Amino acid sequence: MARDLREDANHIIETCIKETDPGDAVRRSIEGRDLSGRLFLLAIGKAAWQMADAASDVLGSRIEKGIVITKYGHSRGDIGSSEGTGSLEIYEAGHPIPDENGYIATQAALDMVSGMDADDTLLLLISGGGSALLEKPLISACETEEINRQLIASGADINEINTVRKRLSAVKGGRLAEICRGRILQIILSDVIGDRLDSIASGPAAAAPALRRGCESSRRARL
Repeated sequence: MARDLREDANHIIETCIKETDPGDAVRRSIEGRDLSGRLFLLAIGKAAWQMADAASDVLGSRIEKGIVITKYGHSRGDIGSSEGTGSLEIYEAGHPIPDENGYIATQAALDMVSGMDADDTLLLLISGGGSALLEKPLISACETEEINRQLIASGADINEINTVRKRLSAVKGGRLAEICRGRILQIILSDVIGDRLDSIASGPAAAAPALRRGCESSRRARL
C-alpha cells in the first residue's frame, strides 16, 4: 500500500512538472494560430530562453527579429538558425535588482517594437522575473536599484512591489504596448497569485486602472 501511494505521488508530481514546462506551454499556445504580417518576438523573465526556444522551433524563419532577456546563467545558448534567419538576440541581466545590462537589453527591445508596422505582430513571452529584467527607468539607475532593494527588503508582496515599479518605469504598466506599433500576442506564465495581467512582470502590455486614469487625465489637461 505504501509503495502504491508513493508511486501515485511520484506520478502526480512528474505529470504536474511536465504540464508546466515553459516550452510545452508555448508550443500548445502557438500551434494553429494565424500570425499574419511580419512576426517579431520579445521574451522576458527567468523562463524566457525556454519559451523563446520553443517559439523558434514552431515558427522558425517566420520570426523577423527577436530579443530574449533573461537572468544571468539562465541562457542555454543560441536560438535560431546559424545563417541568421529567425535567429534571436539573447541578453542576460540582473534579477531581482535591475542593472545596466537590463537597461541595454530593454532599449534594444524598444528599438525593435517601435520599428514595427501596424500589420506586424509582436509575440510577447512573459515569465517570472520579467519586471526586473525589462526596465527603462524614469529616474536615475542608482535610484532605481536602491528603491528595488528597499522594496524587496520591505516584505511587501509582488503586487505591492510592482505597483511602485510601474510608476517609475517607461516600459511597465502598459507603456511597452503604447510604444509598439503592431499587434501584440501575449503568452504569459504567471508567478502572481490571482494572475493579474497588470501585475505579472509589472504589465508591460497591460496598464493598471490607476495608470490608465492618469493617462486620461493628462490628455484632458493638454486638451
